[in-house]
Amino acid sequence: MKMQAETFYKQQLQIAESLIQVSFKKVRLFTFLRLFVFAIFGSALYLFWGNTFIFSLVLIIGITAFLVMVSLSVDAKLALEKAKELKRINENEILALHGDWSSFDAGKEFQSGIHPFSNDLDLFAPKGVFGFLNRTVSTQGKNALASLLLDGIQNPKYNNQIIEALSQEISWTQKFRISGSINSREKGVNQSFKNWFDQKINNPKWMKWMIFVIPSFSIPALILYNFDLISSMVFGISISVSMSITGRLVKSTNVIAESVSKYAAKAAVMLDQIQALNELKIENESLQAIKNEFDKGELNAVLGLRKFLNINKQLDLRMNILISIPLNIFFAWDLIQRNSLEKWKAKYQNAFLEWEEILVKLEVYISGATVKFNAPNATFADFSNDMSIQISGLIHPLLNSAKAISNEVEMNENNQFIILTGPNMAGKSTFLRSLGLTFVFANAGFPVFADIAKIPKVKLYSSMRTSDDLSNESSYFHAELMRLKFIMDALNQNQAVFILLDEILKGTNSKDKEEGSKKFLKKLQSKGAKGIIATHDLSLCELSIESKAFTNACFDSTIEGENLFFDYRMKSGICQNMNASFLLKRMQLVD
Repeated sequence: MKMQAETFYKQQLQIAESLIQVSFKKVRLFTFLRLFVFAIFGSALYLFWGNTFIFSLVLIIGITAFLVMVSLSVDAKLALEKAKELKRINENEILALHGDWSSFDAGKEFQSGIHPFSNDLDLFAPKGVFGFLNRTVSTQGKNALASLLLDGIQNPKYNNQIIEALSQEISWTQKFRISGSINSREKGVNQSFKNWFDQKINNPKWMKWMIFVIPSFSIPALILYNFDLISSMVFGISISVSMSITGRLVKSTNVIAESVSKYAAKAAVMLDQIQALNELKIENESLQAIKNEFDKGELNAVLGLRKFLNINKQLDLRMNILISIPLNIFFAWDLIQRNSLEKWKAKYQNAFLEWEEILVKLEVYISGATVKFNAPNATFADFSNDMSIQISGLIHPLLNSAKAISNEVEMNENNQFIILTGPNMAGKSTFLRSLGLTFVFANAGFPVFADIAKIPKVKLYSSMRTSDDLSNESSYFHAELMRLKFIMDALNQNQAVFILLDEILKGTNSKDKEEGSKKFLKKLQSKGAKGIIATHDLSLCELSIESKAFTNACFDSTIEGENLFFDYRMKSGICQNMNASFLLKRMQLVD
């Protein structure tokens, strides 16, 4: 099935290569035409210098033609950038299909040793789970994906529906990703508009009146002066009055203009993505509801974003002092833009933040959809009404290949714990992580890597990796106890949890470990917990004799002469073959 995905990505690469060639030719063409227009009309202006009418006509036509060429050149460069990004995306997806997703951000800043499971499951490790999933293009999107994996969602089925629908529209999802990616380095594009909305414009009350007052006397003064109906002194006074009024707000307007400019790239990305969403033809009700959120009658996202970008352009004009001075003298330009911005902010603020949040969620859905497209055999989990578990065809997401060995897990409501034994390297830890990620992905609404997955809606806790904390003079054993207390505290708060433990109480002697481990597991069982405990301590298997809440399972190995074999399949019962002595002897560490 991976071949279908790879074929698609290779086709996309061919399309990208073709678009790059066409766009590059257009960029060169319009660059040449821009210079040609400049040279031709420059020469024409020189020839018709004495003829005011023809000179003016040539000037107007020349400026218009030059601006058209500039606009076409900018569009061609943007198309070239998008084509290059399309190529990069599909090259990275092909690498990901072959096990290399290093080009995707691994989210190392989210790594936490105190989280219930993230460290144990390698969520944010280099070449880890987050990088495997991550197709977000903004900081907010990356944060949202991390939060979803760490905390889950109340209604995973909602995410299932959208991810499934988008997995059928991968070409469109790439278009959405491109819109954000090509502007990812622009200043402000990775900041939330909430930060901007929190800033006050502080327009004085008199400003709104001056918008009408200034043009009402400055423009007539200009006309009267040109017809010699007023003196230069009177005209100078009118200019001075205009400049003194608008000049009072120049500094604060500069700050506002800079602030708006900082978010222009963000607005452009949002506009491009919303327009792409409007083009998406899909029958999925949840996605259709998302599309409808961007058009609420008077609150239309496309119109609102275009208005914001237009205000930014108007503010940019004032950055040229030769243009800014006459615009402010005769039209109160700064005051008009500030007033427009204040009205825009009052109208769109609440809706705008909702739109931004929806687009961020779409980045997360696209991450899930891409994974589903790359691994079509992955499925969505069902949540049982009780604490029973039924999983078949379970594999680790990062080991998804034709050679991957799958496993089954079945636990009825009364079966609370599986004691999992087995020799080194037999697959116990990988199995625990595979199972843990099934819970994580299911709670996030992402596809799980199993043929069937029916699990309870519970929180996951694990204790698989523990380390000394030298800065706090904490021993390995003390660190592990603190981890186990963390799990017990969750149970004392009556949380429904599933627990993964790998060789608990490693930091103490064998007899103490045996007694302590049994008591701790009995305490977990009495609290109603459910989980799997991997151990080399076969004495823990005796718990199944004392209570039906415990069952035994194992990963085993086969020793044939000088060879050691693993089948990496979980079986019922207790491990019969340990391989430590065999490995020590094979590596000539013992006689």
